[in-house]
Amino acid sequence: MKKGIYSVMLQSVCVIFLMFSINSCSNDTVTPAGPDANTVSGTITFADTNILRTGGFYDIGVFPNPSTPPAYWFGPPSSNDTLRYTKTGNLYTATFKLKGVSNGSYVVAVGFRTDTQRDLIMGVYGCDTSHSTCFFDPQRISVTNNQGVENVNFISWADTTKKVF
Repeated sequence: MKKGIYSVMLQSVCVIFLMFSINSCSNDTVTPAGPDANTVSGTITFADTNILRTGGFYDIGVFPNPSTPPAYWFGPPSSNDTLRYTKTGNLYTATFKLKGVSNGSYVVAVGFRTDTQRDLIMGVYGCDTSHSTCFFDPQRISVTNNQGVENVNFISWADTTKKVF
């Protein structure tokens, strides 16, 4: 009789151990809601295929919103990064995620920085790729309560002869 009780107890312990083992192998992950704090992210779609591979690099930045546009083009960005583009068919795109963007209002722009440190503005969020008046009063994005901003998607020139500024 004692052997039967020990056998049942051993089976029960094995079943409990097996249940804990299976549960601990669960692949449940918690996905945070929304973008990372203090980030600005999106996708740049290049309007042409004349990507420059020498002489400089494509860059994206967020510029603090000054009181007199277009003064934001003459100061440093609050955050910037080099764009790494990909080609799918005949379309070049680049995704970006700028980090460390403090609360505030910003203009987002794509540029080409030449090896001689000359900055060419190739595209601006909220504007088209022409020399329009939008360039002097572009759409702004706002980081509020340290919440990130995503889907900042816009079109930019790749060909530096078509720069907007």
